Amino acid sequence: MTHKKRKRLIIGVLLLVISLPSITPMLMEIAYRTEMNIRYDIKELNAIRTDYTGAPDDTNYNGNIIRASHVTTGEPYFNAWDSLVHPSDIRITVNGETVETLEDYPVQLLEYEELAVEGLDRYNGAITYWTVEDKFTDKDFFGIVISQNGYDMRFHRDGEVMPGYVSTEDREFKLISIQKDGTVSEESFTFENKSKLQTQLITEDFSGPINYYLAPGYYYPSLLYPLLYPWITSIVGLALILFNFPYGAMKKRSAAKSAQ
Repeated sequence: MTHKKRKRLIIGVLLLVISLPSITPMLMEIAYRTEMNIRYDIKELNAIRTDYTGAPDDTNYNGNIIRASHVTTGEPYFNAWDSLVHPSDIRITVNGETVETLEDYPVQLLEYEELAVEGLDRYNGAITYWTVEDKFTDKDFFGIVISQNGYDMRFHRDGEVMPGYVSTEDREFKLISIQKDGTVSEESFTFENKSKLQTQLITEDFSGPINYYLAPGYYYPSLLYPLLYPWITSIVGLALILFNFPYGAMKKRSAAKSAQ
């Protein structure tokens, strides 16, 4: 091996070594997203609406009636987005039976002081409806995901700490699953302790996308990170290794050992 090839090989190894800690979780995240897309068909009811009214607070799933309703309980106040909300007890029922009661959750009744807020939009993302189909088992269920903290952030001015703010990593959730036969089950999970499927049922918010392997909010690439590092550095490093690896020397050494 020539001195130049050896030098390029060393540079390639170094580039790949320093890039691996960052690019590994990115590759794992891509593999995870691919796995979820292949196995599941997941739809959030809010996402498939086209009339801008938000998901309805009542829906029919294979003959099972799911409904969310509320009763105001306290004086209104302004939330983090400067919208007037009313503390309320929210009741979630399946076929008329209460499966969950949420106390003192903020409910937005009006938009721009006169336009009524409809459906699940009244609950400001604290309740979301999902349909989940497992393509591998041909089984599906209706999911209700409830935010158990971090849903009650209040208005603040510049430089002030937002009252009620809970970091994404500290969020807690409950998943209520309704099967086709009306069977109801529930499971609690946190952002730090969630399954791959549960990750798909956390709605993205203002802080960015929800990831499984990567930190929450990772989304937009910049020229420096992650395009230049670790993607380009990994590609360049791997190319330098492949084009400068001493394949001939390895073959000669192997042939010499065979001849002995």
